[in-house]
Amino acid sequence: MPSFTLRRADKDDEPLAFRIFSTAMREYVERTWGWDEVRQRQGHRADFRPDLHSIVLVDGQAAGVISVEEHPGHLQLLKLYLLPAFCGQGLGSRLLLAVIAQGQAAGKPVHLRVLRANGPAQAFYAGHGFLVVDETPERIFMRHQAAN
Repeated sequence: MPSFTLRRADKDDEPLAFRIFSTAMREYVERTWGWDEVRQRQGHRADFRPDLHSIVLVDGQAAGVISVEEHPGHLQLLKLYLLPAFCGQGLGSRLLLAVIAQGQAAGKPVHLRVLRANGPAQAFYAGHGFLVVDETPERIFMRHQAAN
C-alpha cells in the first residue's frame, strides 16, 4: 500500500487537477452527457477553488485530487479522483476513510454525489458504508452517517 501526502492546491494546480479529472472521469461524463473538451475545461477552470482542493502525492508524484467542503450540518466530498496507475492499491480507501473520520470527529455525516454511469464508484462508496439517499436520472446522492 503506497504512502501518500496531501498538498494544498494553489491556482497553478488547475491544469493538473483538470488532467486528473479528465483521466478519471471522462468515460463516465461521456456516457452521461457526452464530452466537449472546451466546455469541460472552461467549467473546470471556473469552478476550481484551490482552498478546497488537495493534490494527492505518492513518492512526490501527483496521484490524484481530493476536495472536501465543510457545511454547518455535513461534510461534502466534492471530488476523489485518482489516476489509473494508483487505483486498486488501497489509496482511495485510505483517503475516503480519512474524510469519514473527519466527519465523525465533527459529528457530521459525509455527503457525496456520483454519476449514475460510474458503477465502480457507487460500489466503492457503498462498500465503505455510504447509503443512497436520493437519485436523479444522472446522479446518485449518498451519505455516510456520523456515529452518535
